[in-house]
Amino acid sequence: MNNKIRNSVIIKEDGVSKKKTNNVSELFDYLKYRNFDNYPSIISEDEETYTMEYIKGENYYEISKGVELIKTVSSLHNKTIFYKDVSKNKYRTIYNKILGNIRYLKQYYLELISKIEEEEYMSPSNYLFARNYSSIDSSLEYAERELKKWFNIVSNKTKERVCIVHNNLSLDHFVSKGKNYLLSWDKHVVDTPILDIYNFYKKDGYRLDFNYLLDIYNENLELSKEEKMLLNILISIPPKIDKINNEYENTLNIKNTINYIYSGINVVSKNK
Repeated sequence: MNNKIRNSVIIKEDGVSKKKTNNVSELFDYLKYRNFDNYPSIISEDEETYTMEYIKGENYYEISKGVELIKTVSSLHNKTIFYKDVSKNKYRTIYNKILGNIRYLKQYYLELISKIEEEEYMSPSNYLFARNYSSIDSSLEYAERELKKWFNIVSNKTKERVCIVHNNLSLDHFVSKGKNYLLSWDKHVVDTPILDIYNFYKKDGYRLDFNYLLDIYNENLELSKEEKMLLNILISIPPKIDKINNEYENTLNIKNTINYIYSGINVVSKNK
C-alpha cells in the first residue's frame, strides 16, 4: 500500500518517489566525487520524478541522533568547502535584511508588551510573555549590536567560504542504518555552512545540548570568527510569536519561544 505525503511524495516499501525540484542526481554524482556518500541511492528517474531507496532508521535518543547528524553534516561541509568571489553588495544585502528583521521584531514586541501592560488582568500567556519580555528585548539588542560589528569585519571581503548546504536539516531528515544518511536533498544550495547549522538549530537543535553539538562540528570543520558571529546573531533573533484565539496554544507557543531564547543565550555565551 502506498502512502502519499503532500501529494508530492509516494512512499513504498522499496523506494520513495518525488517530483523533481532540483537536480539531485547531479548533486549526488558530485558528492560521490568528493568522497561523501551519506545519502540514499537513486533507484530510477525520469524527466519529472526520481525514486530513492527507502531507509528505515534505527531508534535513537534525540541527543544521540543530533550527534550523528552534526557529524554527518560537518563531513558534508568539510568535503565540499571552497572559496569563491563575493559580489560587492552581497554582505550589505545580508546586513540590511537581518537588520530589517531585528527592527521589525523589536517594534512588534514593543507594541505587544504595551498592550499587555494595559490589561487589568493578564491571561496566563500574556503574563508569561510579560515576565520574559526583557530577555526577548535584550536578545534583539545584542543581535543588532553584533550585526554592526560583523558587517564592519566582512564589508570589504572579496572572498567567501561556501560549501554544499543541505538546506533542510532536521532530525526527521536523518536516519542511521549501518551508516548515516541525510534525506530530502531537494532544497540543497551552495552557500555558507552557517545556513545548515542555523536551520537545524531553529527546527530541533535548541531543544538539545547545542554547545556540545557545536563542539563536535568544530572538531571536523572549525568555524571562522565571522561565521561564529553570524551564527550567534541569527540564533539571538527570536521567532515571531503569533497570537491566536486559543489560550492553551498561545501559552505553549510562548513557552517554546522562551525556551528558544534562553537556549540561544546559553549558546552565544559559550560560542564567542
